[in-house]
Amino acid sequence: MSTFNVEIDNHEISVRQENENGFIVRIPEKTIHLQRRQDNEGANHWFEDGKDNETVLTANIGAAIENWLAQHRSE
Repeated sequence: MSTFNVEIDNHEISVRQENENGFIVRIPEKTIHLQRRQDNEGANHWFEDGKDNETVLTANIGAAIENWLAQHRSE
């Protein structure tokens, strides 16, 4: 869909949106496949593919992605 950069811990990282809720993120240590899931209250949570828990890292990356999407949605 689209490719963009977000800043995490003073590092610019590349994000490629694969579909509405799937993202490929390249951080210095590795490439992460993230999935955005909504809970029953409508809050977003971010998980690495194949894992069932949100980490501080995935939550921070997810928040940066959500901010970028919100800022660029109207463009």
